[in-house]
Amino acid sequence: MSAVLARAEDLAAGYNGALALSGVTFAVREGERLGVLGPNGGGKTTLFRVLLGELAPQAGRLDLAVPLATVAQTDRSRLDFPVSALDVALMGSLSRLPWWRRPGRAERRRARGALELVGLRDEADATFGELSGGQRQRVLIARALVQDAGLLLLDEPFTGLDTPSAERLEALLAGLAADGRGVLVATHDVDQTRRWERVLCVNRRQVAFGAPDDVLTREVLERTYGGDLVELPSGHEALAPPHHCA
Repeated sequence: MSAVLARAEDLAAGYNGALALSGVTFAVREGERLGVLGPNGGGKTTLFRVLLGELAPQAGRLDLAVPLATVAQTDRSRLDFPVSALDVALMGSLSRLPWWRRPGRAERRRARGALELVGLRDEADATFGELSGGQRQRVLIARALVQDAGLLLLDEPFTGLDTPSAERLEALLAGLAADGRGVLVATHDVDQTRRWERVLCVNRRQVAFGAPDDVLTREVLERTYGGDLVELPSGHEALAPPHHCA
């Protein structure tokens, strides 16, 4: 069986003494893509902050076996700075260097290798803000790879991407998982998570965790979002607007 990269047991966390998320128990293993579903304010961001060490748990246990890195939404990135794709990827090396040392030849080589891995070798010198949304997302993944992250946390990475870009990004995440990394993706796309290995549903507490076929039932989705469901052409169910956002 593949190794466990992160495990939480009855985890609870919040702000100013008030719980924002409780009762979370899950594990993510090498090679797994785990979709995190939940409404706005349901605790997804709180969970990511606890995993990254930005927020201390108020209860429960969290064990991490590998370094983690987060991949932010590209629409939250500054696009007016005159930095290249290589510059952004190279930022991933800063956490591994002494404060007084600037990235050198070895770090630049590593950053170029990460850009090649995400399919952007020829865009290394392109201005980050002028890349497409899908390309910027892949640059941010390259930055996480430069950090030697064994577990990647992505916050709604498919938001705003056209179909070809989304398909390329999903294929990239599949490739990273196949290489033994773990991938946690906060997403609003219920149907998409059916193609992944595990799903975690939260709404201020854990609603369900497990394989998509076991978790993504009408009952679980209604408890997760508190909204109505509609049947998609695929035969699967999804949230009816306006509750489709996670």
